Amino acid sequence: MNTLNILKASECLGREHKTFSYIVSKVYEITEESDKDYKERFSWYWQKVVPDVLRKTRDIFLAKINGDVVACAILKKDETERKICTFLVLDKYRNRGIATALFEESFRYLGTTKPLITIAEYKVPMFFPIIRKYDWKRTQIIEKGYYSNLSREFVFNGEIS
Repeated sequence: MNTLNILKASECLGREHKTFSYIVSKVYEITEESDKDYKERFSWYWQKVVPDVLRKTRDIFLAKINGDVVACAILKKDETERKICTFLVLDKYRNRGIATALFEESFRYLGTTKPLITIAEYKVPMFFPIIRKYDWKRTQIIEKGYYSNLSREFVFNGEIS
């Protein structure tokens, strides 16, 4: 595998405005498919995630190989929560170790290998190798309608109140 380069929005604050804008815009663009799962994604991303990056309670990671965007993660780290909010490896780059590398970098930022994470029920099989590898425990099931009317959410390593 070629070298994975992970750009972090927080590292661009105050000095690399173009790179910050690129990361924020590109991650929003490549996660567009999750609109079907999360009905409030637009307002959540632009009114909560981006301002929280500026407040340093979230970060946005964009992974690239040879200039190609391959994956991203949106992370939350504050006094009460260590959470993976969004995690995506683009289809054509899956099964190449990218997810593991991005999870490891996310764990370094969050300070834990057992962050709070919710996964749409139909996506759990895709995440099963990671769930098993890091011994994540399902701790809650959220019924349809909380995030999406399409699927229940399985919560690992904590609870959503």
